[in-house]
Amino acid sequence: MNRDFCVPDLGRYSVRDLDGIETPRLLFYEWALRANLEGLKALCGGFENVRLMAKTCKASALLERYREAGLEAVKASCVSEADVIAAHTGIGDILVAFPCFGPSADAFLALRGAFPEKRFSVVVANLACARGLSRRADAEVHVYLDIDPGMKRTGVPFGRAAVELADAVASLPHLTLHGLQVYDGNVHQRNPHAARRYSEALMQKIDDTVAALTPKHTIHEVVTSSSLTMQGSLEAHRAGSYRWRHTVSPGTAVIWDSNYNDIMPGAFAYAAAVATRILDSHPHRAGHLLTTDCGLKLGVSAEFGPVHVLGFRGYAAFGKSERFGMLKWLGFDRATGEPVANDLLSMVGRVVLVFPRHVCTTVNQYAFGLLVRDGAVAETIQIDARDG
Repeated sequence: MNRDFCVPDLGRYSVRDLDGIETPRLLFYEWALRANLEGLKALCGGFENVRLMAKTCKASALLERYREAGLEAVKASCVSEADVIAAHTGIGDILVAFPCFGPSADAFLALRGAFPEKRFSVVVANLACARGLSRRADAEVHVYLDIDPGMKRTGVPFGRAAVELADAVASLPHLTLHGLQVYDGNVHQRNPHAARRYSEALMQKIDDTVAALTPKHTIHEVVTSSSLTMQGSLEAHRAGSYRWRHTVSPGTAVIWDSNYNDIMPGAFAYAAAVATRILDSHPHRAGHLLTTDCGLKLGVSAEFGPVHVLGFRGYAAFGKSERFGMLKWLGFDRATGEPVANDLLSMVGRVVLVFPRHVCTTVNQYAFGLLVRDGAVAETIQIDARDG
């Protein structure tokens, strides 16, 4: 399957005076941002059961659009991200979904004094994390247990280990157990039946753990799901008639990327592209390679494979280094197989667009992005929550 071309209306991504943009530069498309917001809201039945993951867009201006559409709660990936969201949006409920130790715990606790009108909470992944937070706190702190559903990064397993950590948290001064975080970003099911079965099993595991906790603890919220698993989780929760409150935490759906689009083609619209300039060409076997100015540090996200080239017929992503990317001449259109004539001299200096392979890490490389409205750059969007 040629997944590079699972995108309708490529013409909507054209930008007037593209060659006049300094590269590499991140572009946001207003029509796609709006479409993704409306699509996410419709899919989730409103934003009351969404705790949006802020680390994807890291821009308070974009998060504020969701707040205006009814979003009340977000997950932040670090304290500095939470600080920016609190200062520059009207969002009132912010969960720092990362274990805080030492200075980070102090910074988290300071947020409550800086923004007394906001509600802040934080995850605890283990007893050491809980004890450190308790020692530093001088007032009640709402915490979420970090449950590991298979990510193997942080958190405790379902069942007995979760109950033991909950009991320990309850015994510590100033800590109040408020909910659970069960983030399943490791699940990339391509088969919809397998994805549905996974979600059904996950909801049952959560319900068993909540049942084991509730004799002594009140669970006010269970936060689950990436952009790939949220729909299945929402449907499985409804089908199971579970009584605990369930929210999902998509992030990539705000902007989308070619990694997720390979798995769920067209579920959301690409709302960002990286404008990259062709700097040079070199012979390669029977053809040639083109060198671009978008390398590992500026958007190609090597951990998930090559970027997808947008509307640039006859070429495919080939390689990358710290500062440069590379495109390989194929001689045919990858979408249709049609032969393509090559005018090599016209390529050097030209600006082309690529879809980020992993949008979270790509956005984090840029201090700002350019908002494209009606085919032209209209304004600058500051990526102000990237420090962290």
